[in-house]
Amino acid sequence: MNSIIRKSVLGVAGLAFAGGLVGGPVAAVQAAPVTGPVSAVVVQESGADMGKLLPRGEPAGQS
Repeated sequence: MNSIIRKSVLGVAGLAFAGGLVGGPVAAVQAAPVTGPVSAVVVQESGADMGKLLPRGEPAGQS
């Protein structure tokens, strides 16, 4: 029984180690700094158009 638990713990530790080997370089590539000018676009939307939301009019009998 003790060897089953030991094998399970060692297996989980091995998977965590292997995940770190693969995930470390991937995370480092994604964390590269952005160089050059950065621009932002602000879009301001108007209120909802009731004609588009309810093209057949307001439904009756709803609470």
